[in-house]
Amino acid sequence: MVRIEHHKELIDRQRVKYERPISAWTALEQAAFGAAMGSNGFTIQEEAEALLAAVPASGSVLDLGTGRGWPGKLIARDGGHRLVGLDMPVEALRLARSAFEAAGVADWAFVCAGEGSALPFASGSFDAVTHADVLC
Repeated sequence: MVRIEHHKELIDRQRVKYERPISAWTALEQAAFGAAMGSNGFTIQEEAEALLAAVPASGSVLDLGTGRGWPGKLIARDGGHRLVGLDMPVEALRLARSAFEAAGVADWAFVCAGEGSALPFASGSFDAVTHADVLC
């Protein structure tokens, strides 16, 4: 297991990222991709659709490092999967929850605070695990 030496600093840096207004990011996404997905990284629509195609046709999905909920909301909305978005900054999870509500998937897409290195779930809880822009 890899331990991050300055764990608190990492969490604080991520927290600040999600406290910023997202209106400028939304405008940038619209200009660059032709759609505002609510991303917080570099995953474009086609890549999110590829993730959706790679998960089993039904079941539950854990989205590690969900951030603002993209591409998890696409997986929940278009695939009908039960989804849990896991991330460390509570600020990110608030945005993801709002994104799930706006997409109409809040009844089967949830958020959970936690770390990928110490999952707060029993083994076998999910049929698939996704992540986008987490390990880069």
